[in-house]
Amino acid sequence: MPKQTADYEEQMLRAAELYYYGDYTQAEAAEKLGVTRWTVGRLLDDARKTGIVRIVIDHPRARRHELEVRLRQEYGLREVIVLPSQPSSAITLRSVCSAAAMHLASIRPSVRRIAVSWGRTVAAVAAELPNGWTRGIEVVQTNGGPTVTQGNPVGESLYALADKGGGSVRSLAGPTILEDARVARLLRSDGSIAGTLKAAEACRVMLYSPGSVSPDDSVLVRSGYLSAEQMRLMEESGAVGDVMSHFITIDGSIADAGLDARTLSMNLDAVQRCPNAIVVAAGARKALATRAAVTAGLCTTLIVDGVIATALLEAHPQTHEEDRRNLTRTDTPTHPEERKELS
Repeated sequence: MPKQTADYEEQMLRAAELYYYGDYTQAEAAEKLGVTRWTVGRLLDDARKTGIVRIVIDHPRARRHELEVRLRQEYGLREVIVLPSQPSSAITLRSVCSAAAMHLASIRPSVRRIAVSWGRTVAAVAAELPNGWTRGIEVVQTNGGPTVTQGNPVGESLYALADKGGGSVRSLAGPTILEDARVARLLRSDGSIAGTLKAAEACRVMLYSPGSVSPDDSVLVRSGYLSAEQMRLMEESGAVGDVMSHFITIDGSIADAGLDARTLSMNLDAVQRCPNAIVVAAGARKALATRAAVTAGLCTTLIVDGVIATALLEAHPQTHEEDRRNLTRTDTPTHPEERKELS
């Protein structure tokens, strides 16, 4: 872009007014300004780059591209999709998971093997996937399954992904948290379980949703692995969420080494090495867990709502106060609970 001067800025302004307000074609604007059509095109392009012209898509479900660009730049992410928060958390979750399903189906070459951590959000992604989204998929379970739960989160997550993709599931036959670390070590050395964990760690595409430490929202509490009191103690000790049942702090460190030794799950080092680790999350309760996953390098593709996107940008050291105010104004959560939780 040419060095800005008052004259060049005036040219950008006049070209933009003619083209966007006056409904002139670029050729007509060029004639009016006494310049070439190529020059008008350059003026309009520079007007957009400098912020003189801002293009807004005004629809309640339109993606928040400004937030996407900032998150890619500030966290070094490969791809970001941000959907606006909707009037209810259920509608927001469906909107985010629908976008995640579209993203999965659009990956080229088509996904043939994917490591997946079960849960409500991933089940919602699977529900939005069309039949035939890929062919011959192998879905590999990343962490042990639930013992006591409502519904069938493994079936609704992994098996739904496989069924709609004309493939199969490589399941992990064991609980995700055990009573004794020695038993966990024995299970990890079992040929079948070790083979599944190795297969999950070798996947080039992974899909999961970070878990919240809120007792009311944690799938691990509902599944009977941890009590509400244990979860509160985890939070007091610095845990902000879990990734594939590994509880982590805000910087991505393991929050409780003793508990982690009893956890049957793939290693997080493999998630960091994965070229396409897809994180899907919605709602303020998952903001800290998502931030920890992104900060720790456990994510390359981020698909979230505006509440989480704004929280991540507000937490980033490169985000200035003025930027934070603007982002808050342009993507204020519409759901009352989300506004309350983010404040």
